Amino acid sequence: MRIIKIFNNNIVATRSENGEEMILTGAGIGFQKKLGDLVSKDRIEKVYEVREDGKDRLYRLFGDTPMELIDAAQKIRDRAKDELGIQMTMQALVGMIDHITYAVERKKSGLEIPNLMLHEIKSLYPEEFQVGLLGLQFIQDATGVLLSEHEAGYVTMHMVNASLGENKESISKIFLFTSGIVDIIEDVFDIDFDEDEISLARLNSHLKFLAKRILLKQPSTEDQVEDFYEMFMKKDKRYKSVEKKIKTFVYKNFHHEVTLQEMVYLMVHINKAISSR
Repeated sequence: MRIIKIFNNNIVATRSENGEEMILTGAGIGFQKKLGDLVSKDRIEKVYEVREDGKDRLYRLFGDTPMELIDAAQKIRDRAKDELGIQMTMQALVGMIDHITYAVERKKSGLEIPNLMLHEIKSLYPEEFQVGLLGLQFIQDATGVLLSEHEAGYVTMHMVNASLGENKESISKIFLFTSGIVDIIEDVFDIDFDEDEISLARLNSHLKFLAKRILLKQPSTEDQVEDFYEMFMKKDKRYKSVEKKIKTFVYKNFHHEVTLQEMVYLMVHINKAISSR
């Protein structure tokens, strides 16, 4: 296998004998290498398949993300597989790496996004949440940064998104939910997400989690989120419009009354998506 791209000393891209593109990681695998050089097979530690439809995002992620964070996410992926039988796809892993990277950056800056679904996650997915907590230790070992259990909840969310079985009907409903709400956001805030935009991928992961929760009719608890709600209403009057349109859309298509907790959860991640563009 010959190198077709060098990200850094520890990450390169290559093609297999049958022409499939892959990203390889390993200590020193790219050190003093140039394009066209043969890969040192004894330095390969992990192999990641590259799908054409997610190639740009994957390349950006591996080019910008410290190797230790990729390793931490891979350890979580391996533990989810070994202990829970969860097969996280490359797409799911990329989403988790992206979330962990920004969570660490936010923590270093003294910021943290609350997980308003934390109680439900801990109650409905206790085994996955324990792996999420273990993931915090992997992240701390790699970076020296200790994240809160709110982030363990987000890690759990990525595992749940990867593990829940989906038939054609549920896939169709989840697509309707995510695409419909993204359309509302784009209309109300007068923005146009690019298909491969990282902020859209992040938003979609949260929309997908909420869609599955609604479709499975999982119980909800009402946390004290009124202060968050009032904050968004004062921050931008368009949140009132987006709230009305989302509630109408969800009730019409899914016969579900969006709770205050669910709406604030959406507002948190809508705000995150439009602020990071």
